[in-house]
Amino acid sequence: MATGLFSGSSAKKRFVDAPIEDQINELRDEIASLAKLLSQRGAEASKDVRTKAHDAREHAEASLHDLIENGEQLFAELRSRYALTERQVRHTVRAHPVATLGAAAALGLLIAALIRR
Repeated sequence: MATGLFSGSSAKKRFVDAPIEDQINELRDEIASLAKLLSQRGAEASKDVRTKAHDAREHAEASLHDLIENGEQLFAELRSRYALTERQVRHTVRAHPVATLGAAAALGLLIAALIRR
């Protein structure tokens, strides 16, 4: 990096003694160096942000796929349990039709009593 205003004390003395054109050129060099450094740091930060965003997106997509798979498994399990329960209820109703009617009537009376309160 070129010597300039922000360098050591001997450089400051040399800067003050130099002609104005040289001082301006030295300041331009300093500004160009600072701009280049800031550009590099900005590019590095931008790359880090893009990398983190990409990683976060991949993690979110993986989590979403896992959630969908788990949901599908749960839905399949519930469907099979529902089908099993349906078969058991049909079997019980066919085996004991009078008891089923009595239980349904008792449940209806209980619900009606609760609604009246």
